Amino acid sequence: MAHNSYMENLKLRKLFVVVAMLVTQLCLVPSVASDRHEIALSIQVYDRDSGDTLVVEPGDNYSFEILAIKGSSYQLKVFDGKGDVVSGDFVTHKANVEGNFTQIAIEGLEEMTSTLASAGNPPHCECEEDAFSDILSEARSLNVDASVRKECQVEGTSAQWRQNCHDLFEKDFPKGSLKYALKVMKLNATKFRSNKCWDQGKIKHSGHISMNGLTPSGFENDLMADGLKNKCQFIINDTDDRSPSPGKDDCRGQMYYVDLCAGDKPVVKKDYFNLGTGTCRKGGNGFMNKSNKRTTLLGAFFTHTDAFDFTHTTKQTAQYSRVRKQIRNLGGPNRASALNLFGLSNTNNLSSFDGKYIHVSPHRSSWGCPSIKPSNYYMIETLASNGPSLVLHWAKKGMEPIEACTE
Repeated sequence: MAHNSYMENLKLRKLFVVVAMLVTQLCLVPSVASDRHEIALSIQVYDRDSGDTLVVEPGDNYSFEILAIKGSSYQLKVFDGKGDVVSGDFVTHKANVEGNFTQIAIEGLEEMTSTLASAGNPPHCECEEDAFSDILSEARSLNVDASVRKECQVEGTSAQWRQNCHDLFEKDFPKGSLKYALKVMKLNATKFRSNKCWDQGKIKHSGHISMNGLTPSGFENDLMADGLKNKCQFIINDTDDRSPSPGKDDCRGQMYYVDLCAGDKPVVKKDYFNLGTGTCRKGGNGFMNKSNKRTTLLGAFFTHTDAFDFTHTTKQTAQYSRVRKQIRNLGGPNRASALNLFGLSNTNNLSSFDGKYIHVSPHRSSWGCPSIKPSNYYMIETLASNGPSLVLHWAKKGMEPIEACTE
């Protein structure tokens, strides 16, 4: 009897170890094979055929097979909720899915877990405690706070910042754009890493008023030497949401000015921003990143740290002189606040070259600039003084994954 009991106990030990290894593999290490996977958290999948980005949520019922690992990306075969193959050459950055894929079917797993459940508590194993201890130590070294979302685990931020970031997900806020913005912050938290698509040869020359002597090298090696300085305030412009647009011109989108450092709650100011006529008018050019198209550009931008007077860059001096006076009467500086934007992707790296600044404006549309209401001048001034800062022009389709432009 004693021998039989010992053998049963030994079998249970082996069974427990096998199941623990399987569960660990399911949770942490997607295999490169024909296994079908679903996701536990939303991810972005980039279609290299069409150039579109697909934001996939767990409830969408998409599933995937990992065809190959190419550098820092997975090549995927995508299936819709019916199990049909979605055509396209899909890739996603490994950082999107590590710890996220859950395998749909493993032969015998249900039977084994059922056997374990009926056998009572598994035998004690010192290795379990050692493993959990290692995991906790690694989490502490990365300054990970288990009480907030992983998107909000950004290096160089305070516990209150992370909590405010976490709470922002509970607000009426476009979640896809927020996740993209936070990913840009995280990748560039301590070093300028999203510099692969930033075209140094196509920005305003250093003598232009919008540059105030700044050279490309100065931006990359001085302003961005320690990464994105301002993680407190940022702007997200939702180009899909045209609800603020008056009349039928469809030339205004929803702007979100976010401050995660204003107190014990996230502060969000909603208002409009103007889109370029080449994007919002009928027969336009969409979000084309080419000169003289008057289009809005999609993607993430980092700002200059010196605001300037837009009055000196336009022939509409009378209109902008009135704007300048309006800002001065509100207690602001004696200028029509404007700020240079440096695009980080192939979809927006002509922003500075084409003079598509974020600036205050009296108009209902723009020539591609993300212009805003004059009374919101303080947003531009804050982004500049605390900068470099993040501005994001978001759309569900057409965004280039920031990983593609990050070293």
